[in-house]
Amino acid sequence: MMNRFCTAILLSSLLALPFTTAAEGLLLTGIESTSSSSSYLFVGALIPLPDNSLAHGLVMHLWTDFLTYSYDAGTTEINAKVNSVSAAIAYHDSASNYWWNAKIGTARGNTRLTPDDLGNKSRGIQTDIKLGLSGERQLSSSLKINGILDYGTDNKAYWTRFRLLGKFSGQKYHGPEIIFQGDPSYDIQQFGWAITGIAIQNNSSLGVKAGVRKSGDSTSRYLGVEVVVPY
Repeated sequence: MMNRFCTAILLSSLLALPFTTAAEGLLLTGIESTSSSSSYLFVGALIPLPDNSLAHGLVMHLWTDFLTYSYDAGTTEINAKVNSVSAAIAYHDSASNYWWNAKIGTARGNTRLTPDDLGNKSRGIQTDIKLGLSGERQLSSSLKINGILDYGTDNKAYWTRFRLLGKFSGQKYHGPEIIFQGDPSYDIQQFGWAITGIAIQNNSSLGVKAGVRKSGDSTSRYLGVEVVVPY
């Protein structure tokens, strides 16, 4: 379940800054939590390769994270703890009214289940090849749309999100987000509201999001905070 979050949370954070930034790289961190006691914590970095930049060219994505969640296996509740590290190479491109990137990489994670669930294909230590595609289009001076697709070739896990964001003050945008994620054994939908581009000190920015998360017959609330630091 962890791998679906990596690219998505990373790219969600990037939406808080334009890809035409003059920063050489980006540091990212954040947390997401739900009322059903699942949580996600991450730290990541984007490092352009020599003679490349965040706006154009090849960029290395480095990532580490920790995830907790629970699910029902028949009449038994399974509690999971997942830690992961990942690395990928992405090609970035942008102009004044759009940006996009495509990435390929590998993620290695360890999923610990209590009690153990032999039917969970994500249990234990696993390595997966990850593919990702994302982009954003400025529809007008105050409206933009963006989307993300993240896919694991081995576990066939997917994570996709769409946002329609309107400017309301300075570089701050807000609007609805829709998220679909899953694999052959489960599916989750999230419907919420996001605010990006909240300026904090030293050119860093903050994003927040909140909404409703639905998994099977279960519904919970989610809340997330993301910080982007250019360097």
